[in-house]
Parts: sequence; structure tokens; C-alpha cells
Amino acid sequence: MPGRVLMASWLFPPHSSIGAKRAWRFAKHLPSHGWLPTVLSRRVPPPGSFDASDWTLPPEVTLSPTYDAAWMSVLADRGARAVDRTSPYDPVAEALRRPLAARLQERWDRLLDAVVPMETAIIHAPHAARELDRLLPAHDLLWTTSYPYHTHAIGLSAARRHRRPWVADLRDPWTPNWVHRRKFAPVRSIEAHYEQAVYAAADAIVVTTETLAALDRARFPRWAEKIHCVHNSFDEGGEALGSAEVVAGTPLRWVHFGNVYGPWSLETVFRAMARRPGRVVFDNHGKLSDRDRDLAASLGLGDAVRVRPTLPFAEGMARLRAADALVLAAWNHPDAGLYLQGKLYDYLRAARPIVAESGQREVGDILRRTGAGYVIAPGDVAAVTAVIDGTATQPSRDEAAVKYFSAVEASGRLAAIFDGVTQRR
Repeated sequence: MPGRVLMASWLFPPHSSIGAKRAWRFAKHLPSHGWLPTVLSRRVPPPGSFDASDWTLPPEVTLSPTYDAAWMSVLADRGARAVDRTSPYDPVAEALRRPLAARLQERWDRLLDAVVPMETAIIHAPHAARELDRLLPAHDLLWTTSYPYHTHAIGLSAARRHRRPWVADLRDPWTPNWVHRRKFAPVRSIEAHYEQAVYAAADAIVVTTETLAALDRARFPRWAEKIHCVHNSFDEGGEALGSAEVVAGTPLRWVHFGNVYGPWSLETVFRAMARRPGRVVFDNHGKLSDRDRDLAASLGLGDAVRVRPTLPFAEGMARLRAADALVLAAWNHPDAGLYLQGKLYDYLRAARPIVAESGQREVGDILRRTGAGYVIAPGDVAAVTAVIDGTATQPSRDEAAVKYFSAVEASGRLAAIFDGVTQRR
């Protein structure tokens, strides 16, 4: 008889974030592995975060978009619209310049992140806790996922009250996170307390990189055996992949999908493009950091670097498949190993060559294992230039190795963890 799992994921389609897609893929494929999900998620997101792609789920999946109270959703939606009016972000019109109002809004958001424990979305915690109490008794297992991290805090209480096994899924690190280090000391202390409580109480902890799993086992040796890695994944579609057609005499089309922010940068790619003017047109579908905007302008790449709006998922996949290369932004720091950008898996699905500047072992292992792209050493402008020139050794794609990162197989690994914790109980 199938088990029933309550999946608490504040972010879920039609929300456009990569984190929402992880939960959706699990919900879609868990029924074929013996687990029937109910998804507790936020209500319909505001227009700027709404993705109108097809998010069909099997009939066995139940959706409960009641994580946040209706009146809070209305206020949040009005607030988002007000910000859009006072600080419009039109990446196409702005090219490589961003208005002062947008920069000030970003600094205000950063200040709030520094002073509010976990995240500002914690205002939804009381209502979400009541929804967990309402739904969990009809389920055999609780699964919570972060961001936001407060989901684990209310999950801990609910699992204890209702005596249900509980699996906590962390898409990004919690206290080892670079964002966490920017918080005020009292806030960091509160979050460290909750993190330790979650790791102690959960029946299993799931993270998205082997590097983070190893770090967590070293940080919490008492609970090392219950820490697992289930990578992010891609969903296999029925459409033909096709391939990009290289037209002689036209620039190569390179694409980066998503925002470039925080410590990530496209500097090495931009410097290689400056060495070969006119050879590459680079489209960034999302926000580009002020640092990279200024660099592109200083290198004379104003016409070659185009800041584009984000796209609905289905349309974005078509754009990836039409590109000559797909770029992963670099973050060349030991902490980079704790993150594998979710777009990597969509890039694997798109089957176009990936250009990844990374000194991080796990990124290199995945690309070499799958033959999906080029691994560029940090700051190696000459290596990126060789890819542009076509003189770099071309990788040979291994479809069997790529399939390991499909959502079907990732869901099977998660289902095995569910089976394990329920059998132990």
C-alpha cells in the first residue's frame, strides 16, 4: 500500500524559482515510487514571480496552496506591485545600467535579511504551523524543504506533536551559507540553535551536494549516518531536443539562465569575449550584478552582453536548446562546493555544451562524468578563448551518465530514504 507524504514547500510552481521546481519534480515522480504527496505551498505568487508553464501533476498528488494566510498574500502582492512601480526593473531597456532606486531597494532587502531570524518570510510561520497540524495526521511522513528555513522549525514541532517520521531537505546550506554570515551576531546564534535542533530531531537530512553532505557529517558526527545527498535534477520531456545551427559569419550565441548575484561572476567569460570582439553574443536571462555590468561596460561589450528578462520555464528550455553554449557563472572560493547551481541540471537536459568556470571538485566531476561540457580553471581566460575559437577539445556526452540526474531517478533515491525512515519507525 502506498505511503502518504506531506510535503511542506513554501515555493512551488507556478512560482518561478529553481527551488520550486525541485519540490515539483519530487511531487510528480514520487507516486511511481510508492509515495503519494500532498503539497503544502504558498498561494499564487505575484506577477513578477509567476511562471505560466505547464506544471501538470499526476492525479494522485493533492495540492494545498494554504501555507500563507490569504490576507497576507494580498498584502504581499500589493507590496510587490508597489516596489515594481517605484523601482521598475526593465533589463532590456537598461542594458548595462541599473537605476539608483533598484540599487537602494536591494540594500534595504539586505538589511532586513541581516536583522530578521531565518528570513522575512517567517511572518507566515504561525499560519503554516496550523496548516501542518491540520494536514499531517492523515499522512505517514513529513518532508520539509528550505528556503525558507523556518519551514524546518515548524516541521520539527509538528513532527513531534503528531509523532510522524520527518525528512528535512536543505536546498542550500543553512549556517554555512554566505548569506548567513552577513547577519548580525544575535541572529546567527538563533539560527545556529534551530539548525542543531533540526539535525538532531529529523529522521533524515537531505542536501543537494556531496560536498555539503561531507561538511555536515563533519560538523555533526553524532548524526552523520542520517545525512544524505540527493542532487537537484531535470525533468525528461517528450519534446525533441534538436541542436543549434552554427551559421558561418554570425556570432556564437552563449546563454546564462538566471540571476548573477552575490559572489558569482562572469568576469572570465567577459574578458575572453573582449579578446575576440564580435565573436560571441551573450544573453543573461535574469538580473546581472552591478559589478559584472560595470565590467562589461568597461571592456566595451555593451552590444555583446544583453541583459534579458527571465522566461517561463518551457520557453527558457527552448532558448537553452537554441544556444551554442550554456554558461555557469564562477564563484572561486572553497565555499563554492556547498552549492551546485540548479540551472546546471536544466543545462544537462538541454544537451548543449556547458562552459563552467569552477575550481570546485563536484562540478568538475559531474561535467567530466557526463561529458556535458568544458571545465575551466578559475581565471583561465585563455581556456574560455579556446572554446570561442573552437580549438578546445570537445567533450563527448554520455547519455547514461546524464540520466542519473533525471528527476525520475532522483525521486527514487528520495523514496528510498522515505522507506528507510518509516521502516525504522
